[in-house]
Amino acid sequence: MQQESTLTSVGIDIGTTTTQMVISRLTLANIMPGNQVPKVEITHKSITYMGQIHFTPFIERARVDGAGIRAIIDSEYRRAGIRPEEIQTGAIIITGETAKKENASEIIHSLADYAGDFVVATAGPDLESLIAGKGSGAEALSKANRSCIANIDIGGGTTNIAIFKSGKCLGTACINVGGRLLEVNSLTHRLSYITPPAHNVLMSLGLSPQPASLEEEACLIQQVLTAMVKTVEKVIGHLPLRSVDEALVMSNSLPNLPLDGVVFSGGVARYIYQPGSDAWWIYGDVGPLLAEAFRASTLCQDLTVFDAEETIHATVLGAGAHTINISGSTVTVSRETLPLRNIPALYPEIDSVTQSYVWHKRAEGYAGGLYRTFALVVPPLPNTDFATILTCAENLAFELQQIKGTPKVVIAQQDIAKVLGQSLRTLLGDIPLVCLDGIELFFGDFLDIAKPLPHEDAVPVIVKTLVFSR
Repeated sequence: MQQESTLTSVGIDIGTTTTQMVISRLTLANIMPGNQVPKVEITHKSITYMGQIHFTPFIERARVDGAGIRAIIDSEYRRAGIRPEEIQTGAIIITGETAKKENASEIIHSLADYAGDFVVATAGPDLESLIAGKGSGAEALSKANRSCIANIDIGGGTTNIAIFKSGKCLGTACINVGGRLLEVNSLTHRLSYITPPAHNVLMSLGLSPQPASLEEEACLIQQVLTAMVKTVEKVIGHLPLRSVDEALVMSNSLPNLPLDGVVFSGGVARYIYQPGSDAWWIYGDVGPLLAEAFRASTLCQDLTVFDAEETIHATVLGAGAHTINISGSTVTVSRETLPLRNIPALYPEIDSVTQSYVWHKRAEGYAGGLYRTFALVVPPLPNTDFATILTCAENLAFELQQIKGTPKVVIAQQDIAKVLGQSLRTLLGDIPLVCLDGIELFFGDFLDIAKPLPHEDAVPVIVKTLVFSR
């Protein structure tokens, strides 16, 4: 018989244009029978409160209004009839242009202290693309159909793309294309602000930033948005980029694969699936017009467009999917450093020159100073002989010194933690070190690492990933 428990979870997404909060109830059960090692999974999830959609407040263009964000969350807790201390898990994610503001790190520190024991992160482009694709249903669709699906998440400041094949994310991209890169006066319907990315596109088209008439301005907006969407088309289609396109691309690791279809998410996606809004200026930006540009693009005309399960709520609707794991028994652990909580798992990039693994660039995408340390995930090695493990240890030793935090945490995919940890100690000295194996991790996961089991070398680990509504 399954033993069940429940958790109350909150998801808070602070985006370029909007801020949202959702409260969910998660039912967890041990799915392993008898005396087998327990494995706890979410067996049911339900949304108990869907908050209002608020405009993200700013003091000025370079700074988020922290007091305003706090007031929004306070009001949502009151409407939900729940106190912050009743929340058992959750995620606060700062996304899009908001993550680039001067005081973004300060804001998430404040919210983390206020809101409880949460996973909190400024979501870099990779993570933001991934979680949007999960939330929209693109990941699940690709898995169910064993197909290759692109999720295109269009927000106020950026368009985040993730390619999923048979349920696995094969690559992501982030492009400065969004509905709020051109701001308008909702009363006069005239342009009130042109952001630098939009201005660069405008100048490349030889257009004046000060059109003489409303008709000229409408033409200008259409041309700029069409050019931006063409950049997205080129990135997804692996077509040559001009310098103005390259300036819009923030990151790109998309695989060159034929697509079976696309899913759209984000605030702009609503107008792709439900076109025909006459009052396009209502939100003070050009989101509905950008949606029309996407509808006219080859992405919609030449590919199958699948319905999204979520559009504006896709990014994050809950958090704290807890799966209890037990590490392998041959591990290297500085016991005095445990327990550890909310440790981001970092998958490496591959250096184009040396072809070696690089982790420190991933660490830079997280809020400075918020995390005690990071867990460096070692992908499967081609061989597990001593020479290969030593080479890996030398690579890790260099990277660990580039990343702040203690203890140093390494998670190996193969059963090599003991020898890998001993090699790291030989290279780095008697440093605080936790080197585990036997834990399955995915990009975007966070770890809680408990003290070793009594009379055992094995270590209980809780893997926490973002949970999305279905």
